[in-house]
Amino acid sequence: MDPKPQPVSDEELALQARAGSRRSFEELMARYGRRLSAFLRPRIGSGPDVEDIVQETFLKLYRNIERYDPRWKFSTWAYTVAGRLAICHYRNQSKARKIEAAAKAIPEANPEPPVRLAGSNLWETARALPATQYQALWLHYTEELPVKEIARVMGKTSLAVRLLLHRGRLNLASLAGRNEAPAVEEAVAPAPRRAAIARVKEEWR
Repeated sequence: MDPKPQPVSDEELALQARAGSRRSFEELMARYGRRLSAFLRPRIGSGPDVEDIVQETFLKLYRNIERYDPRWKFSTWAYTVAGRLAICHYRNQSKARKIEAAAKAIPEANPEPPVRLAGSNLWETARALPATQYQALWLHYTEELPVKEIARVMGKTSLAVRLLLHRGRLNLASLAGRNEAPAVEEAVAPAPRRAAIARVKEEWR
């Protein structure tokens, strides 16, 4: 009897995939799908999130297959990529939870008495704020953009923008030497839209 053929190793499949064999990479996916899920589940917990990271791991491995070094086990490479993606996922989730919790602590209605300051003085004072707080306040009160649009412009979530506005008002009140956040919309006369946009762009340079 002829001896049973030995199964192709993961490393050989990876080399074949590196040479352009899509079928070899699909075999690696079949071998590692459940194994990566089991590896990730204690860290991630959620089924859909686990499957997403598994698919993202395979995608990253496939896109970088030309970099595979046969001196290393394929499993080491696969678990390293999956582990790094899991860490990024955890950090993003943790950050999102913190922002959401902070945003929920902001009162929906914030009755703030109007504070009348000269517009130029107000915005000169606001320059001392962190850049993102200044930008959010400017877009909200001068450009009269809603939170959703500010989020799109700044590349942030709506919750993050609400938090920036809240902190910006409190910090501006502190800079102005007042106990309440100033009602900027009462203090600043609306500037022409083109001039405001030009000034915002200048601030972002």
